[in-house]
This record gives sequence, structure tokens and C-alpha cells, in this order.
Amino acid sequence: MEQRRVLLAFVLMALVLVASQWWYSQLGPPPGEEVGPADTTKMVEAEEPRGGERGAPADTAARPAPPVETPADTIDAGVVENALLEPGAAPPAVRVETPLYRARLDPEGGVLRQIELLRYASFTADAAPVALVPDGEAFLDRTVDLGESTLRLGRRTFVPSDSIVRLAEGDPTSAVTFTWEGGGRRIVQTYRFAPDTYVVDYRLELSDGGDGVVVTGIAPRLHSNEKKPEEDYSQMRAVAYVDGEILTKSAEDAAEANGLSIGGSVDWSGLKSKYFLGLLMAPPEGPTLTAVRVEGSPGDSLPRLDVGIAAPLKSGASAYRLYFGPQEYDRLRALGGGLDEVNQYGWSWIQWAITPFAKIAVVVMLWLHQFVPVWGLVLILFAVVVRLLMWPLTAKSYRSIQAMQKIQPEIQRIRDQYSDDPQQMQKETMRLYREKKVNPLGGCLPNLIPMPILFALFFVFQTTIEFRGQAFLWLPDLSQPDPLYALPVFMGLTMFATSKMTATDPKMSAMVYVMPVVLTFVFMNLAAGLVLYYAFSNLLTFGQQYWLRRVGGEEPDEEEG
Repeated sequence: MEQRRVLLAFVLMALVLVASQWWYSQLGPPPGEEVGPADTTKMVEAEEPRGGERGAPADTAARPAPPVETPADTIDAGVVENALLEPGAAPPAVRVETPLYRARLDPEGGVLRQIELLRYASFTADAAPVALVPDGEAFLDRTVDLGESTLRLGRRTFVPSDSIVRLAEGDPTSAVTFTWEGGGRRIVQTYRFAPDTYVVDYRLELSDGGDGVVVTGIAPRLHSNEKKPEEDYSQMRAVAYVDGEILTKSAEDAAEANGLSIGGSVDWSGLKSKYFLGLLMAPPEGPTLTAVRVEGSPGDSLPRLDVGIAAPLKSGASAYRLYFGPQEYDRLRALGGGLDEVNQYGWSWIQWAITPFAKIAVVVMLWLHQFVPVWGLVLILFAVVVRLLMWPLTAKSYRSIQAMQKIQPEIQRIRDQYSDDPQQMQKETMRLYREKKVNPLGGCLPNLIPMPILFALFFVFQTTIEFRGQAFLWLPDLSQPDPLYALPVFMGLTMFATSKMTATDPKMSAMVYVMPVVLTFVFMNLAAGLVLYYAFSNLLTFGQQYWLRRVGGEEPDEEEG
């Protein structure tokens, strides 16, 4: 609904600009087995890879994940006892504490049971940080396919090397291992943590070696911590970077296709919500991941996405990295591998046009924030920067409007003289434009150029975590609507003042009065940061036009309306 409102707003604004010039010109020219959250048996359905696997050994390159269709008696049928533990013993969970997050790892399977991001507050719980793993769920459920047998790590209880890992700023990395032994086999899972990043290194080792694939499941969703969970869930997606191309799938997409299998060179894959990510990433030295399986169910209110990600197992060893954290643009860009593209701006049919403007806007605002710590002031400064860059076009637009106003009497004379001959009327009008060197669209097109920026900013405020929870003056959150509606009203007034100054044709009076009112109501439910930017942009435009009119431009005609 919010996206429909903003689309309506921009269409209306564009129509105002185009219609204004139409009034001026009048007769111008025409313009297998389900394992935990991932169905690993279906990884065999993966398509043939779409490209070679960068950095992978020759015998595993450019091939889909191996089938996980093994005889039932070779698959773990129940809990497999650990010879390192006394029968019935239950090792404690491992707690991890860093300056960025707290996490809990469960010895049963060595899975992630919880992760809290300490620098982000949850809007669903008092005085609590953002929690990414839904209650009662276990992320990172793993299955190892060795061709002739399948090992379900979630059915094994591992012995952790420690019960707590604490890291402070400047500390070296620290690792915790989970070990299982039985039947002549030893399985070791190692997690390595660092204090200054959300990236965790993971490694799996089997003592008896073997080649195959490790399928890691992430499901059913990232936990919502937002004021409006329905908006968060509506933006939940399975994401993957395959053969240099980003793929984004919703629960509806996966359900309609009865599951999606994608083979190729996978740099990363996982789940994203409005502001946060849970990903598996290929290690920097390779090899890349090999396949992704996505299944989904839209549900009545809670969509479900099951993502199974295949990593190659070579000589009993497999490794990848994990990222459970915010979609911070600078942080993701520093990690490379196309991660800065995970935040897709706009609807699929318009992303090609919106994304470049959105990325430029984000980069510029992040740069300004280095010098100005208050995000509200950053938005005002950004509006100033945009209007200064647009100054030549603003001046050109205003002068074009003035020129059109001056020749209106001559246009009216042509209309009266050739009212019975539309073709000659058109020719004479075009001749007048050429003689006076007037472009009937000259005042419109320069004003349309800022529209993609405004449109891009809608999506920037919708998904950019830097604005989440940022207060300014009476606004508690720049990413949410103004609770007092004062800012949309101010925006409407600035739009009215700007339109009133330029629209001197009496036929424009309806648009001058009606459109600001309509757009005020539309913008009441949009992010306050977007409205703040647009209001100050209007205010600056008014100032520029006033300057051109009273100082740098010619005086308007007496018949101003």
C-alpha cells in the first residue's frame, strides 16, 4: 500500500510539471529427504551451472551439487551418540560476546540458536537489542552428503571446546570447536570470531576424509524487530549472488515454482529482511559455493523461506564464512563479492533506473555524515547539494517559463486567426517558437530531472538501516512517518508557494491549489526523512526562483495570477 501511494505521488508530480507546460504552449508540438530447514534431497534438481567455479579444484568446478538420494539405512535415523560424552550428558551452550553482537551456539548440531546485534535496538521489546533468529528455531542446520552415506549433524550432540568466548576491541580472533566421535569417525566444527566484524569463519572436518557436499539450511525467516512487522516480512527475500548476478526471490516466487534450484558459482546466499542479513559466503581463497535451493510458503501473515546452500567437501574438509548483521552499505561494500548489491532499490521493472540514483544518494549522505553527526541535518545538506547542482537547470527552466508567458498573447492571436485551420495554426505556432527561440518544454524537462532522485530516496528510506531509529527535532524516527503530520503540512505549503510563483496562467489555478493538498495527504504516511528532504528542496527551489525573479531575472508580466 505504501509503495502504491508513493508511486501515485510521483505520477501526480510529474503530471503537474508536464501539464503546466501544456497550458503554456497550448498548441505546441506533441510530446530427497527434508533435513531441518533445507530440503537437501532436492539439491539434485539444481540446474547445470551457468559458469565455472572461481578458485575451485578442477574435479569440482562447474558441476551442480551431488544428489542426496541415499538409501534410508545410510541416513542418520535418530540421535547418534557421542563417544566423548557420558550417556544422557548435555554440554552447556556456548555464549559469544563481542562489541558488535552476542550469540548462542547449541552443542546439539553446533547450530546458531540466537544472535543479538548490540548496536541496534529492537522496536518489539523494551531495552533489548535486535534479535535475528526466531524463538525456537535453529539456524545453520547441516547435512553432509558423501555419496554413499549422509550425515545429519543436527542429530549429533557435540562437545564444545569452551562455554564462553568474550572479545573486546583490539583482541585477536578467537575460535571455539564442536567435536563428535563415534564409529571410527571424528567430526569437528570450528567457528572463528573477530571483535570488529559480523563475519564468522566456519570450517568442517571429517577424520575419515571423503569428497562430497555440505548442505547448510537457513529458515524459516529472520526475526522481525520493527514497529510494523508486516512491512518487514513483506520485504523478506532469499538472496544469492550466482555467476556475478544477484538473484532475489520472495516466498511467493518459490511457492509458485514449487521450489527453485540454482546451480553455478555462488559467492553468497541466504535470507534478508528490511534491514538485516543472514548469509553464507564463500571463503576469500575459494572455492565458491555450488548450488542453492529455495522453498517458500507465503502463509497468512508469516511467510516462510527455506534456503539450502551447498558447499563443496574436499578430502573431508569444507569451509565458508557467515554474516549475520545489518545491511550497512559501507560494511557490505568493504566485504566485496557484490554484497553491496544485496539491497535492491525499487520494483524489479524499474530497478535499472532507480538503483544508480539511490546508490549515489547513499554514498553522498554517508560522506556528509562523517562531518555532520545528525542525520536530519545531513538530509537538509543533501537537499542543498542537489539544488546547487540543479541551479543551471533551475535558471533555464524559469527563464523558459518567462519566455513562454511573454509570447502567450501572440499564441492567442494565432489561435483566433486560424481557428478554422488547425494545421496552419500548428505551423504558425511552430514558426513563432523558432523566431522567439522558445522551447515549449524547456521549463518542464529540467524540473523532471530531480524526480528520479526523489523516487530513489523513497526506496533509500525504506531499506537503508542508517536512518532506522534516528530522531530529529520532534521526529522519533526518520524512517517512519511524522506522528504529528507537521512535516507533510510544511511540505505542502512549500509546494504551494513554489507553484504559485511560477504558475501565472489562470488555467493553472486548480493545480496550484489542489495538488499540494493531494500530495500532503499522500506524504503523511511516508518516511519522515523523505518528506524532510522534499520540503527543504521545495523551500530552496522557492528561494532560487525568488532570486531569479527579483534579482537575476526579468520582472514578470502584470497579469500574474
